[in-house]
Amino acid sequence: MTIRGIAHRGYPVNYPENTLSSFQAAINLGFSHMELDVHMSKDGIPVVMHDHTIDRMTDGNGEIRKLTLGELKQFTIPPGERIPTLEEALQLAKDQIVVSIELKNPNLYPEIEQKVYEVIKGLNMVNQVYVISFDHRSLRILRGISDEIKIGPLVNRILPTHYRLIKKLDAEYFAVKYSSVKKKHIKKCDELGIQLVVWTVNTVEQMKSIKQYPSILVTTDELERYKTVFS
Repeated sequence: MTIRGIAHRGYPVNYPENTLSSFQAAINLGFSHMELDVHMSKDGIPVVMHDHTIDRMTDGNGEIRKLTLGELKQFTIPPGERIPTLEEALQLAKDQIVVSIELKNPNLYPEIEQKVYEVIKGLNMVNQVYVISFDHRSLRILRGISDEIKIGPLVNRILPTHYRLIKKLDAEYFAVKYSSVKKKHIKKCDELGIQLVVWTVNTVEQMKSIKQYPSILVTTDELERYKTVFS
């Protein structure tokens, strides 16, 4: 049974976030979508990690942009995983789960939009992914690269100007912090045919509240809890 929901960085409650084991757990649980975060190595390879440094997640330290992929692969994410490349994560997901790719701090990485698109295109997964970012300039760059890639702005709170932005970007998605979403926003997105995504919904109370709006795509860390509520 497929569970319509986004596994946030895989299944971070039970596995190290943004790792292949975490993504595999989301796939095994039957989730329809998973989310991951992308930075870029010194030698221009998109890699999967939330932070722009490896300090929090690995046994090493340093900024991702100052380390080559070979150097990044030397470090361990306890208990025994390696930092995955975007290509490795997408290969795992191919034909199994839709992938939400968040571009993190794209201003740090010249041409990251092109590099990420090349990975997606190379795996023939343009129709199986969408790209989101708080950096809306980066999304404009990506839209200039491809008119077929699905994109969506990330925001903490919704402003009227965001609907104009969505139109300019020809965006299909709109990712918003859960606490800022109101009924009028849900209605507006439904009218515009935009997929509203909310993050991050982890309590049973929140899940039951959002369940009454089936058009919303919900992001969660608590996969098994979510599966119980939404099954």
